[in-house]
Amino acid sequence: MGKFTNKTTDGAKRLFALLAVLILLFSGFAHVLATNFGRVKIEQINIDARGALLDGELYYPVGTTDEDSLPAVIVTHGAGCTHKGMNSYAMELARRGFVVFAVSANGSGISEFPQRDEIGAGEQDYDARNTPGGLHDALEFVRTLKFVDQTRIGMMGHSQGSRRTSYAASIDVGYYTLNDILINVLYEEFGQKFTESEITQDASTLAEQRLNEDQLAHFNTIKAEKTEHFNTRLKAALIVGGDAPQVSPMQTVTVGGFEVRRNAQVNLGLIIGDYDSYIGYPAAETTLEAWHSAETVADETWYSIDDITASHEQLGGYTEISITDNEQLRQAVEGRCARVVCFNPEMHATNQISVRSVSDALKFFEQTLAYNNGELLAGDAQPISTANTIFFGREVLNGLAMICMVLMLVPLAVMMMQLKPFARESATGDVVQVSFDKKKYWVFGVLMVALSFVAILVTNRIFNPFMPYFEVLPLFFNWWVIFMYLGFMGLLAVVLLAVFYWQDKKAGRKVSFGLKVPGKTVVRALLLAVCLIAAAYVSLGVIRYLFGEDFRFWNNVFGAMKVEYWWLALKFALVIFLPQLAINVLTNYTVRSDIPEWKDTLFTVLFSTAGVWLCCMVNVIVLHTGGTAICNWNSAFSLPLMLPLTTYLSRKLYKLTGNVWLGTILITLLVSWGTVSSIGYNTYIEQSVWSNFFYI
Repeated sequence: MGKFTNKTTDGAKRLFALLAVLILLFSGFAHVLATNFGRVKIEQINIDARGALLDGELYYPVGTTDEDSLPAVIVTHGAGCTHKGMNSYAMELARRGFVVFAVSANGSGISEFPQRDEIGAGEQDYDARNTPGGLHDALEFVRTLKFVDQTRIGMMGHSQGSRRTSYAASIDVGYYTLNDILINVLYEEFGQKFTESEITQDASTLAEQRLNEDQLAHFNTIKAEKTEHFNTRLKAALIVGGDAPQVSPMQTVTVGGFEVRRNAQVNLGLIIGDYDSYIGYPAAETTLEAWHSAETVADETWYSIDDITASHEQLGGYTEISITDNEQLRQAVEGRCARVVCFNPEMHATNQISVRSVSDALKFFEQTLAYNNGELLAGDAQPISTANTIFFGREVLNGLAMICMVLMLVPLAVMMMQLKPFARESATGDVVQVSFDKKKYWVFGVLMVALSFVAILVTNRIFNPFMPYFEVLPLFFNWWVIFMYLGFMGLLAVVLLAVFYWQDKKAGRKVSFGLKVPGKTVVRALLLAVCLIAAAYVSLGVIRYLFGEDFRFWNNVFGAMKVEYWWLALKFALVIFLPQLAINVLTNYTVRSDIPEWKDTLFTVLFSTAGVWLCCMVNVIVLHTGGTAICNWNSAFSLPLMLPLTTYLSRKLYKLTGNVWLGTILITLLVSWGTVSSIGYNTYIEQSVWSNFFYI
């Protein structure tokens, strides 16, 4: 291992090369899993909908032609994410032969806002929580694919994506049954009058009884057109981590001159984490009405609802019956009146990488679209068990590639500092040793753990889904968690540094904050940090070009950016720079020389991150033992991995330069990049000259 070291230029070159190769290997193996070992083709897709780019990925079986007729599923993400956050669902559906279009909604990732969306909302009336957000446009795109069976298209979304799914479904399917539509044809086109009981009778039978031969022929022509249109509407909608506020409540419609209540004409499933306390399903009054139930809807149970008789029937266990052997379930699916809700022991954010939630989603589309590695009803399927999932392997490999990318920046910095523009001055190149006795050192470590525990606890208690946003920083409010944690820790760092400074001065000990350097050193640190970020982004471009992968693990993301988004990232960098500077000064206030360097680095990382890990674990343990969460962790899952990486960078770059400037600037830019590339807008952002000028 002595050959791979940051202590010499040659060692740094070898280490850099090793990490670069590992990035390629991890990303390549991740793509092997994503493509199901070469059986699934994945295309980067950019479509133009209403003058705005929609970014996504299209999965379909290798060898597909226009003679195929495959079911399709549109997959979308929640707030503060992009379509890549739903890799788990997309790749597992694709493994089973579905065509999958994973799409980033308007204003998320590199997808743009149109001047008007599918419901006519634009700058003046845009509401992120009540819009299809491009999902219906994505549905219309899928309908153009010649290898997609137009009668078997589904859609699913997580969290805010569930609201987009709900809205898109309500637009597409409406609330009239096919019989309602044909009754209205008789009523409006042929002047037929009905009693209230007659509108529930079969329209075709009524037409045969009431119309003459020519009228009946005309009716049958219209019937064929209406039937084809009805059958090609969205067949299945799956809501993950949401409560389907648009598609679930019944609506009043007029049939044959009478007002009646109807459900949306789509098979509906819901997957909800047990700890999603804000979701009212399935006890809400609108739910009970929609399911025609007087009591809470049963979990993991297929239902068939009947709006005509305002009744429901429990058909059987979710995984116990199938359309292949249960005629009632098959008829319910064909009649678009199948319903199911699943509660899983997880938090809201964990839906994205939950084996159980993914398995439940696979079961839902297997049954509602009659497909799993072949046609279920034709008997030629060789179903892949819904419990057989490999997506987490891809997630881990992407995460390892991301870790290697971050680690790669240190040897790259060593190499670049051999160049004249970045060469360090000898006066600032040596770490100043601040003396802590062992007792004070361990007291300091325990104090850091306790303070970080308090900081993340307070941050997550303050955070809620309705935090405000600033026009100057218009991203979705998930970014508040990182800002608040860094701000809180920055204030605590200033207080501790003041105490240490007073103690050390009083005792006559050496004091160094790693701040006192010439101005040109700070400028060089800034330029070097920018070059390192550019190199990291180039490495992202390479794995995207070769494999279509990016740097991510769950909510930790370093993804593609539109050119103008770097301006937004710079604004975030200005916000978090001072807190990060204070944290880095405290992190590097003492460097132990009486232990090996790797131990010193390890202890530093542990002191800075153990409190966050401890708070996270306590929260999870309490929830899974039937208690109440001590804080809201929905938007904080990125911190347990982000903090060790940034602390490592802070320590290594401090030892390399003898000051905190390079580490602080680089970490600030990394956090800003990760934040902006993964979190969508919370308000309408119109396209500008800059956004339309640049290629991406």
